[in-house]
Amino acid sequence: MNKSGWTRLLIPLCMVTLTACPGPGDRMNFDETAQIRVVGDKVCFLVGNALDYQPADMGINRRGTLAKEKHFVFNPDLKVMDGELCIPPSFYRFPQTGQFLIEYILVSKKSPPRKVVVALEIVAGRINRVPPNDREISRPYSQLHGESTR
Repeated sequence: MNKSGWTRLLIPLCMVTLTACPGPGDRMNFDETAQIRVVGDKVCFLVGNALDYQPADMGINRRGTLAKEKHFVFNPDLKVMDGELCIPPSFYRFPQTGQFLIEYILVSKKSPPRKVVVALEIVAGRINRVPPNDREISRPYSQLHGESTR
């Protein structure tokens, strides 16, 4: 085989090796968000289609915390019950003011994992859900709001 033949063979081979082939592991799973409600002294997140999902990790951080500085609890002592995941003050006590980003992974024995991102704001002890921005949650291109390009 001459030099030109080797080049024609090596270029496609290198491209496949360097970029890999698309496959089932290349599918992007978008994040979900959840509605919240306060039940007594607990902050609860509604879990649609709860099935047997349970939290595998939970991060509650002030909004704007750098990724490398975020704190996560793996295998938190929390349970999805009656379609809700509730955070009691014994797990995390929210202050009277501030904005927070809550991120958690729900796992199931029968279904794929789900990542949930919820942003909330507390003003004078009152908790309100605010929409996560494009830097905080992954979502389809059609749902992007343009915050990440500003």
